[in-house]
Amino acid sequence: MVDSINTAIRLMCKAHKHGRLGMASDLGMTIDQFHNHLYQKCGSRFFTVAELEQMQSLSNSSYLAAYFAGRCGKWLVDVPKADSIDNVDLFDIEMQVTVAAGELASAKMAAVADGVIDTSESKTLSDLFSKKLRHQIHGFLGFMALYGVGVSDQAVDVFVSTGRKGDAPSVQLEASGAPVL
Repeated sequence: MVDSINTAIRLMCKAHKHGRLGMASDLGMTIDQFHNHLYQKCGSRFFTVAELEQMQSLSNSSYLAAYFAGRCGKWLVDVPKADSIDNVDLFDIEMQVTVAAGELASAKMAAVADGVIDTSESKTLSDLFSKKLRHQIHGFLGFMALYGVGVSDQAVDVFVSTGRKGDAPSVQLEASGAPVL
């Protein structure tokens, strides 16, 4: 979970093949300039959105997107491409769903053992529930992609909210009221 912009930057630097030094160099900065921007020292501004997007591209990651999605109460879900998935991949994804469901069930049992769910247990349960759903949605989208239905075809319209007021899951419907799959 990416809970702050600085965490996203730290993770992107870690994912970069040459670490923080390489990230700074690729952005055309010295490591001192990079740190001044990151910590807003010596009168330096924070990174621009373009620089943050460039860091995400350079690190080949989605940490920045995960941070912004989390701020809006949304999730990121990997959307498989039809030419990059097969039945073995779908089996692996289903196994991930099963493992995540087991972790969630185990955590639920542990959390209610004393009859009270505290803040830490609540956060753990929420994180595990999100993990299970992300794997499940990824598996569904992979299944659809394998059989020729892509998200870009607008035949699959999946939006998931994480409890913001006014946000509700939406599904694209046919004229008959049946969900479009």
